[in-house]
Amino acid sequence: MPVIRPVDASYVNMPPSYRPKFFAALVAYQSAQLQQAMGYSKAIAHEMAQHQIQGIQQDDGGLPHRHLIAVKWEKNIIGGAWYVAVPERVSSLLWIMIEDAYQGQGHGSRLLAHVAEQARAAGASGLVLHVFTANAPAVTLYQKLGFTNIGKEMYLPLSSKRGTH
Repeated sequence: MPVIRPVDASYVNMPPSYRPKFFAALVAYQSAQLQQAMGYSKAIAHEMAQHQIQGIQQDDGGLPHRHLIAVKWEKNIIGGAWYVAVPERVSSLLWIMIEDAYQGQGHGSRLLAHVAEQARAAGASGLVLHVFTANAPAVTLYQKLGFTNIGKEMYLPLSSKRGTH
């Protein structure tokens, strides 16, 4: 991963007061991706995304290797990441989010570099993430940072009516 110069940002445990905003942004993002990639209706996509995020949150209870961190910049929390870092295993970046007003300024790159460094420090052997191919800005960022494509997720629609799944 290339060296990314630090800026006046720090990485802290995500404050409980920011978590609802973080998880709401994840649901909104996942919902939009499900609508675009799979043709789900807005209501179905939102319900599925909310269920996915809630399921991960419930499974997260007390696991020592899961981390929920926030980016603090100029006294504001502007985004965060949720990742798993297990010694001697491949770590997994579950979610990463920078608020819209702060995107395109390098905060996502720096946050990702921080997550990678924390996983490395925990003894992880690598870092893996999932991204929808339609999310071209994220795909470009991840490739620029040294991630390589290791697979492809595929979808088979079982209904002739798109948007009603």
